[in-house]
Amino acid sequence: MTAYLVATRHGLVELSKNRLAAVILLCLIPVVITLAYVVVTDEALVFRHRTMDVQITAWGNETSTISVAVNLVSQLVGFAMFAAAHRAGEFDRRLVGAGYPRLALIAAKLTTLALTAAVVSGYATVWVGWYWQVQQPPLLWLGLFLSGVVYGSMGLFLALFLPGELEGLFVIILATVIDMVLQNPIINPTADSGTIALLPGYGGTQLGLAAGFTDSMPTSAIAVSALWAAVLSAIAFGAFCLRTRNRLSTARHNRLLATAPGDATVGDRGDSAG
Repeated sequence: MTAYLVATRHGLVELSKNRLAAVILLCLIPVVITLAYVVVTDEALVFRHRTMDVQITAWGNETSTISVAVNLVSQLVGFAMFAAAHRAGEFDRRLVGAGYPRLALIAAKLTTLALTAAVVSGYATVWVGWYWQVQQPPLLWLGLFLSGVVYGSMGLFLALFLPGELEGLFVIILATVIDMVLQNPIINPTADSGTIALLPGYGGTQLGLAAGFTDSMPTSAIAVSALWAAVLSAIAFGAFCLRTRNRLSTARHNRLLATAPGDATVGDRGDSAG
């Protein structure tokens, strides 16, 4: 438990040092949500909610605030987790090589991801609710939270394979923008393509739209987001375990060589010869 708490505290401290993420959280989220509400048309819009298979009538600017909120939370949490994992990668491998429990590190990263997604989602939910009356604010928070967890898991996954933070930022922004454009009710009101259901942010967006304009909870959307997060996290932590196992095996091998009887015998013979 102590190892887990220490790793969690260290992860949160390192995450708090990400100034770009802090600027996006404090400034970009309210600015973009405000622009979406003020600039986008306030005419009535009819679109299809795929998971509930119903037609929803809503104002265009209100639906846009949900779309941009999902996009911003996904970007922020995804990049924050990518940057934190990328910077800590070599240090984590050294810790495991020195005997630090891998399970504690993995649990700490999951805790950091959940806390980050919860805080960012709450902040975005407040700003959306500032401009119009969301029918189910807790469900909107849940949709944003799940989107953040999915893209945060993606960030942990990408941190193991991409060489730098610029590449990670580019991939996460590209993925979230594609996600938002294809699911935005103003751009694609019918959303007839089955491919949309395969997008990482599909579940979170469906929950957000249901929260804003209905009194229903599409449980299938929760399952989709949970599946995305579970798969990406499993791949990321599986790769993490493989890499740290190699480092741990190398460290053990070096210790065995340092204490091998043959080395001691050679040393004794050298002393005797002297």
